[in-house]
Amino acid sequence: MEKALRITKIEPYIISLMERFPILSYYATTRAWPFLISWGHRLAGLTLVGYMFAHIYTLSLLSTPADFDADMRLLHNPVFSFLEWALAIPLAFHSLNGGRLILYELFHVREDEIMIRWMVILGLIYILIVGFLSIEEGTQVSVNVFWSITVAMSLIASLIVFNKVWGTRNSIPWKLQRITGAYMIPMVLGHMLFMHMNYLTGHDSKTILLRMQNPFIKGADFVFIIFLLFHAGYGIFSVIADYIRPGPLLKSLTCLVVIVMAISAYYGIRLIMAL
Repeated sequence: MEKALRITKIEPYIISLMERFPILSYYATTRAWPFLISWGHRLAGLTLVGYMFAHIYTLSLLSTPADFDADMRLLHNPVFSFLEWALAIPLAFHSLNGGRLILYELFHVREDEIMIRWMVILGLIYILIVGFLSIEEGTQVSVNVFWSITVAMSLIASLIVFNKVWGTRNSIPWKLQRITGAYMIPMVLGHMLFMHMNYLTGHDSKTILLRMQNPFIKGADFVFIIFLLFHAGYGIFSVIADYIRPGPLLKSLTCLVVIVMAISAYYGIRLIMAL
């Protein structure tokens, strides 16, 4: 006999805040919260795709360090700092909800209420930590130690998911989406934490170039960008395929997504190898 879920003070408070927004309240009433969480996952993912392209462009400026530093000085203000911190919200939500979906799909963890509760709690803790690091701006950490631990966690997660999905009858892209998703969860969360531990780590050309010339970091970045772009591309395709019937238009849009991601991968890899 299943035990009834014990509702804490967290859920009613969060729901009461969200219900103050008319759109959220309407869809929560008519389509239920799982619908909102699903769409929140997609919107957060699309937001991160936009950030990914902006990030690749920003890193391309490292070819002229003086211009990069000038742009970073221009952006070093409270508004931009707040936006950098705010990006932790969709990143934490998309990553943790992605982990919840992997546990649901592949490992049959079906206690949705408990999983969503922990997703919210861990997400809030992560966002607060990033905010604290943004204010402190003085935390020092070993690059090799930090990324060795992060990459190890990503490899373990992806291997566990690989072992679970590869023997199934699902398509290869579907399997790779889950595998890359598992790999990306520690990597993207770790990336934002690292960028906020010290302002120079993500905003000073000399510091960034010194880090990216490390062979281990270069290799990790190479895998990171390949997995990230595939995951993003397949995610966009999945959203499109949900609303457009199979036919010429869907094929055209799919080709467009593939071309954009392939070009981005080319320039991203070229950038990593050149630095």
